[in-house]
Amino acid sequence: MPEYRKKMFRGAKIEDCILDFISMEKELNKMHRNTGEDEKQFLLGMSQAYRFVVNRLTREFDYVKGGDVVKLKVEELIRIFRKSATATQEQSKTGVANLVEGKYYNEIPEEAKKELLEIPEDLQVGLYEGMSHGYEKIIIDLELLLESSQTDKVASIEEMMLKYKKTAAILKGKINEDETDYRSGYLQGEMSSYLLAVEELQGSFEL
Repeated sequence: MPEYRKKMFRGAKIEDCILDFISMEKELNKMHRNTGEDEKQFLLGMSQAYRFVVNRLTREFDYVKGGDVVKLKVEELIRIFRKSATATQEQSKTGVANLVEGKYYNEIPEEAKKELLEIPEDLQVGLYEGMSHGYEKIIIDLELLLESSQTDKVASIEEMMLKYKKTAAILKGKINEDETDYRSGYLQGEMSSYLLAVEELQGSFEL
């Protein structure tokens, strides 16, 4: 896109448009939770369309990298990771056996049920607690980023992604696939949380 067009649209007007699209996407996500299956697919398509427009605008119009758009995206990521941290912490107390026998019983293939029930309990607990604690560390990083006075917060996001990739690689090197104890599960869980965080950050900021 020519430089003069970027300058013409840069600033409050384009940022207001981006914020409006983000707000509409959030509303659709709320509606998605309380609708029938057919309408869910429709709302999901609209939500993805809004996300595409937001990502395209932020990329093409060179928005302020420390402005409200970035702040909203970071706040949304914090909510996502906090929800994941809570869910994995609760799962560490529930155990896979209860999941297999619970409300998802009919959705799990028979072979998978058998394999899940054979997973040692210590490994399960370690896996979910490792993921939960990993998410909590990521949340702290994002909260510190929100409070910082740094102008280019996107650059900080890129640094965080690099740190998480390196941390995951270090954790992977400590895992012995033959071990099925709590420690092994914890390392695998924490490693997974960092890898999933990299995917979320990359998708949110089109990095």
